Amino acid sequence: MKALLLTATLTPYPTDCSHLSAPHVSGAKVLSINATERWNYSVPATPPFLFSPVQGLNICDVTVLLTHTGALHRQVTVKVWLPLQDWNGKFQANGGSGYAAGELDLTLGPTVKEGYSSASTDAGVGLNPLSPEAWALNKDGSVDFDALIDFSYRSVHDMAIVGKELTRQFYGTKPKYSYWNGCSTGGRQGMVAAQRYPDLFDGILVGAPAINWAKYVVAEQWPQVVMQQEQTFLSACELKFFSDAAINACDEMDGVKDGIITDPENCSYDPFQSVGQVIQCDGHCITITNSSATVIRKTLYGPLDPFGRQLWYGLNPGAPLDSLVNSTTNLNGTRVGNSFFVNDQWIRYFLARDPNYNTTQIDYDTFLDFFWQSYTEYDGIIGTDDADLSSFNHHGGKLLMWQGLSDQLIFPGGTINYRDRVEHRMGGANRTNDFFRLFLAPGVDHCAVGTTVGATPDDPFLELANWVEQGQAPETIPATVNDGTEAKRIICAYPQVATYCGGDTKSATSYKCV
Repeated sequence: MKALLLTATLTPYPTDCSHLSAPHVSGAKVLSINATERWNYSVPATPPFLFSPVQGLNICDVTVLLTHTGALHRQVTVKVWLPLQDWNGKFQANGGSGYAAGELDLTLGPTVKEGYSSASTDAGVGLNPLSPEAWALNKDGSVDFDALIDFSYRSVHDMAIVGKELTRQFYGTKPKYSYWNGCSTGGRQGMVAAQRYPDLFDGILVGAPAINWAKYVVAEQWPQVVMQQEQTFLSACELKFFSDAAINACDEMDGVKDGIITDPENCSYDPFQSVGQVIQCDGHCITITNSSATVIRKTLYGPLDPFGRQLWYGLNPGAPLDSLVNSTTNLNGTRVGNSFFVNDQWIRYFLARDPNYNTTQIDYDTFLDFFWQSYTEYDGIIGTDDADLSSFNHHGGKLLMWQGLSDQLIFPGGTINYRDRVEHRMGGANRTNDFFRLFLAPGVDHCAVGTTVGATPDDPFLELANWVEQGQAPETIPATVNDGTEAKRIICAYPQVATYCGGDTKSATSYKCV
């Protein structure tokens, strides 16, 4: 069905939406395809300021429903938006967040506004980023592995094939360049493409990638386990105190006092330095205790096995702590743990397989069991940390990855470890830099939202496009401190670090990569 609304100032694209036909998707069956022309279409803003409103879109809005052999009970939605005017000749697919494989209109709108044809998918699991409740378990309580496979990787392939084929049909030519753009879950999906489907995209932008999922998601529960074992549940005020104390201790290591720890790996702040200090929290005087310092130290170090060996990475000093070391006050006025939704839901649905399981009561032994259960049962499906990118490199793909060093959800240590393993596998830093570059942003929180005090990358996608289309490999990415000062910085390609070399501390020209 075609809904057409024209104004005197607009000229429609010569191709008719209704002439699009079902694309061929290997391993899948297309159930339906519906296309609608939309003129002067708007996508509203969504809180909390994750997506700005987009207006004045002129698009062919296509919805494709498909299913897979052996999983006919599941229907996957792929949405493709095709500009009716001023297509730039390129295609861009967008990723999701949390437990949602895509944001549909919310990411399609900004992408099409830039002239791209674009695609997004629900992977057949719906659009709820906060919980997999609707799809994780079968009626008998077993894990729905078909749904998990769609969420983990299969939907990335299907969306790209559908999006690129409909682009070819509509404009009569293949897109000159194809891109992936995503952060967090969207970043993990980008790495799915690079590892499993290396010929799908010419350029992949990956922010704070949720790779190592089977390990890092359980590791996110570690601070809650420590608080439960210590019977010490810190308030938001106390957590901010510890983050600020680390920043105060290590801020000026780089010669600039700006509230940013440039090199958290070499920050020697020890939470026990603050034991006995009295602070003001909500009008009350609170004394920092050994138990409080223990919670923070173990959070920064990361989860341990019974022999004291590190199972996974911890948070960096100075990073916000309010997501993973979170607590709340119950009806009795008692402070208790409050698990972050990603790890809480993963443990409930995929490990305990009990939606009512209480994750705040996990002890050290149970944590260890869950950690290895998660890795053993799910790493092969959702791990997404294969260091062999030789096929992606062979196809000429470019991968630009970035992450904030104050990310409090996806541990930067895991991302750095992945880059180091790729270097080892691919034959060194120089060969790896030919197609894969990592940029680490000091003081920046998860996907540059939340508590970010550092300089946020201005436009990493532009840097990727210049690399793919002009052969200009980025040595630095321009960045801005969004604290009202609009100070300019640079973010350097790993392992280099932007180092102050004199002059105006708010000018990018005062820094060089060392």
